[in-house]
Amino acid sequence: MKQTKIPLSVKQLIELDGCARCELCREFCSLYALLNENPHPLKFPTSTVAVIKQFRSILRDQFGLKAKLLRSKPKIKEKLWMLADALFLYCTTCGRCKVVCPLGIDTWSLLNSVREYFMNNFTSQYPTHCVIDFISNTINTTIQNSGNIFNVSNASRHDWALYTGADIQVKDNAKVVYFVGCVSSYQGRAQDIAHAITAILNSVGEDWTLLKDEWCCGHPLTISGAGNKAKSIAEHNLRMIRDVGAKMVITGCPGCYLALKHEYPKILGKPVEFEVLHFTELLNIYLNEGKLKPIKLDGKVTYHDPCELGRLGGVLNEPRRIINTFTNGLLEPYGSGMDGICCGSGGLIKATNPSLADLLAIKRLDMLMETKSKLILSACPTCVQSLSKVAMDKNKELRVIDLAELVAQQLGLI
Repeated sequence: MKQTKIPLSVKQLIELDGCARCELCREFCSLYALLNENPHPLKFPTSTVAVIKQFRSILRDQFGLKAKLLRSKPKIKEKLWMLADALFLYCTTCGRCKVVCPLGIDTWSLLNSVREYFMNNFTSQYPTHCVIDFISNTINTTIQNSGNIFNVSNASRHDWALYTGADIQVKDNAKVVYFVGCVSSYQGRAQDIAHAITAILNSVGEDWTLLKDEWCCGHPLTISGAGNKAKSIAEHNLRMIRDVGAKMVITGCPGCYLALKHEYPKILGKPVEFEVLHFTELLNIYLNEGKLKPIKLDGKVTYHDPCELGRLGGVLNEPRRIINTFTNGLLEPYGSGMDGICCGSGGLIKATNPSLADLLAIKRLDMLMETKSKLILSACPTCVQSLSKVAMDKNKELRVIDLAELVAQQLGLI
């Protein structure tokens, strides 16, 4: 049997043992609150502190003094199965628990390392578990085989331009690469975001291009615990970017942003050779350079911070400057900025637990609607899709759009 390995750093092992179990992370977990409102019959850990406690128990069963002295490991299948449910069905990896931890434990990184522990060790060593099998054999295999998360021909990645009428650039050399991402390339609603971004790039005369053969950024592999399988994907995308001589890569997808800026250097052990910006950061640069001539939108708007862009990516001020420049005012909702609340699509639960993802989206939309704004803005294709879906049933007059769409509309580009 393959030797079980612990993909935790020394710091993470200390954090695992140092958790004070104050349960503040549980109190600030929007998913835990939702489950309390809608009680579930299964008995498994549904908060970060509970996951830490359970995983600590499993490690002691596996590697503790008793296991070493007796040279035997107790049967821990039930513990493992319950923990797998908690990690992959009931956690959006939104990182909100990280912000409130009084000890400064990096719970987001810790939970992702626990996911890695499962994917690397238990898919082959223990009896099959449906969610682990689904992620390993469906999601991860799909990305590796097709180059995207939707298991369609990657040759059709540029077809969104035909559907939207976008004027795209595919050049041999360019200063800027627009990394579109799987969602905006293949999902109808999100393709309008890609259209808006390209329209703005063209309007300011940017020297930009799409990649001739863009693959999935690999971020879904990383958050599923299979980051080791993202190396070939990272190498391919970096080679494509290097071939066009780009000095900057921009993207409208926060997941792609995290992958390109933070995950690729860790996967490959060296920094990338170009600057990585989320499109809102580039818009902020354009404003500073006077390349955009804002026309304000009448009426108040509210903004939903994407978890991966705001809390995890650190891009908080730029979206707000853009909103205040192109509208008459921003009404902040409950749970904004570093305290932002997940729309329900994070951590792969949109695929593993879609009904719960929809409930989270409804709960978040209700919070946004409390501002009485008729226009909800975000800066993430997945957030826009999730909130738009539930908004159709809530209020027909309510609009949910991306910031790029707002800017392009106010500039008369789309």
